[in-house]
Amino acid sequence: MDLEQIKRNYADFEDYKIEHLAKNDVCGLDADVVQILVEEIKKRGLDSNLIKAIEAQTKEFTEVELSELISKIVNLPCPDCRRKSSPLMGAIIRTVRSYVLITSYKKVLVIACPECLKKRRKEAMILTSLLGWWGIPMGIFQTPIALIASLKDVKNQEMISNQIISSIAVKNIGELKTNWDNENELVKYFIHKNENEIW
Repeated sequence: MDLEQIKRNYADFEDYKIEHLAKNDVCGLDADVVQILVEEIKKRGLDSNLIKAIEAQTKEFTEVELSELISKIVNLPCPDCRRKSSPLMGAIIRTVRSYVLITSYKKVLVIACPECLKKRRKEAMILTSLLGWWGIPMGIFQTPIALIASLKDVKNQEMISNQIISSIAVKNIGELKTNWDNENELVKYFIHKNENEIW
């Protein structure tokens, strides 16, 4: 590994690329490369919270720290309705759409308040009920599977939510730590993730 070449590459990166690396891609980097990234952030005078994000991704964190991350997420305003009326939850929204020979079965993770999740799930079930059956042969099989799974998700929503929120907290620790004191930025981030279905 040529550390000097890596240093030159990082020096050529635009700020947004350095920020993205610091928030999302530190886990796979060698310790020497992480140090080069930290030095580049300092040299450019970028947000010092990026260094906290790097530190958070490179260390083992305790149950207490995981609880803090989860608490941060569940106490944000809802990315859908923007209200802070109840703690956020995670859910799987299942949708089947069929177009004669093509059937699409989509499962997406969503973080929102319970009311917004209920609304999303209802819309997905209606859409599945109307458009899922038309594919031959898969639509006929996948539509009832998706509808039954959605009903089971409701029964197990507390457990599913805890798993989703914990997973999202760990995977997005860099973003959470970078914007720890900036609730608006975190809500924007969650809106983006929900809208683009990229958890």
